[in-house]
Amino acid sequence: MGKEPADPLFEPVLSRVRVFEGKYLHLDRLRVRLPDQSETDREVVVVRDAVAVLPLEPDGTVHLIRQHRPAIGKTLIEVPAGLLDEKESPVEAAQRECEEETGYRPEKLIPLITYAHAEGYSTGFVTLYLGKDLIHTGQIRLDRTEFIEPVTLSLSELIGLIKAQKIFDSKTILCGLLTEAYLKQTW
Repeated sequence: MGKEPADPLFEPVLSRVRVFEGKYLHLDRLRVRLPDQSETDREVVVVRDAVAVLPLEPDGTVHLIRQHRPAIGKTLIEVPAGLLDEKESPVEAAQRECEEETGYRPEKLIPLITYAHAEGYSTGFVTLYLGKDLIHTGQIRLDRTEFIEPVTLSLSELIGLIKAQKIFDSKTILCGLLTEAYLKQTW
């Protein structure tokens, strides 16, 4: 199904079957050839890429959200985040999601990192931003099935919660720690 790269660990895809088609994700079963020339199946969750932004005020205040996550049965404190809409850039999505969930629109977005959020089984990448020069629009526009509460903390309080292992969300942990490193000029 295409030219194989020189990587000796590369697993060429021999076939792909859509097993499940959902609203936000799909499940594909891939048949791949292993480096020893045997074959096996891989299950892959196909998702759109996502963005997350840590909106930071000049005084060190950060605007977060509190949201229940049924998959893990917990209500979490998180950075505003969401999936990219079709033909939307990560920057556009980050500004939109931040404003929709917090009522603050970052005029300046500093890219922190892009990472594969579950590389063992998912196609999705998440791009993280530090949001600055915030404009309070008050334009919170949640999806019909979104129920969130705003949370305002200082950056140091967020870092304290991360270190105390009270924050379980990887994008929030990364945004907090990378923002702290960026501000200390160690990132």
